[in-house]
Amino acid sequence: MRTFSLVGMAAQAEGRRLKAKATATATRMAFYAAAGVMGLAAFAMLHVLLFHVALLYFGPIVSALVVLVLDLVVAGILALLASRDTAPRAAMEAQAVRNVALQGAAQSAVAGFTTQAAPLMALAGIAVAALWPKLWGRRT
Repeated sequence: MRTFSLVGMAAQAEGRRLKAKATATATRMAFYAAAGVMGLAAFAMLHVLLFHVALLYFGPIVSALVVLVLDLVVAGILALLASRDTAPRAAMEAQAVRNVALQGAAQSAVAGFTTQAAPLMALAGIAVAALWPKLWGRRT
């Protein structure tokens, strides 16, 4: 009975932990969203600034073209960086540890079953050997 009580307490504690973690994650995501909006506003102002700086040296059409070309260059560089398919080393190590742990758990479960089932199998063998002649009508 104590085991079930402890398991229930552990489940309740895990529920509280997950709820607190979810709340913290939601708060963090809200701050990231606000930071993203402010970053977009700053990026827009950078475009306006670049346009006005280029306007000092060129006309309005060429200035807009300069900002466009700079945007395309930055977008191309970012696309090249994003297209690299490199799995982080930590992810590969974690996957290897997970695989080893799952194999160990499976082996442990099988070993635990056979260790606990061995005495029962021996007793069953003894019972069958003792009852075999009586079941088949032979006397030894």
